[in-house]
Amino acid sequence: MELLKLKISDKQNSVKYLLKKDSITIGCGYVFNREINPIEIYIDEKNQSNGYGKLLFNDLIKVLKKGKTPGAIFELPQTNFKMVNIISQAGGVQIFQNKDTIKFIIKLC
Repeated sequence: MELLKLKISDKQNSVKYLLKKDSITIGCGYVFNREINPIEIYIDEKNQSNGYGKLLFNDLIKVLKKGKTPGAIFELPQTNFKMVNIISQAGGVQIFQNKDTIKFIIKLC
């Protein structure tokens, strides 16, 4: 698996990364300069449920840890089961939940 830093987008204040397997792009992720949801990931539909989302998310958490931010907050719909599991497995601690939304914090330093 290869993680490539692609470019910095001034408009979104983000950095795009590509996840490649055998030189084929199977997903991408963005690291944003923001407190809530600083990471967004996308895995090609035919490559989902193979652990690639978890791999990409964990690699991008490492990128965030290089910064000076003490933690990252992730807020998402409870119905996004895959992302809830990925964040939980990456050490996310649940800090809020209602019938629609769940919030996690991940300590970065």
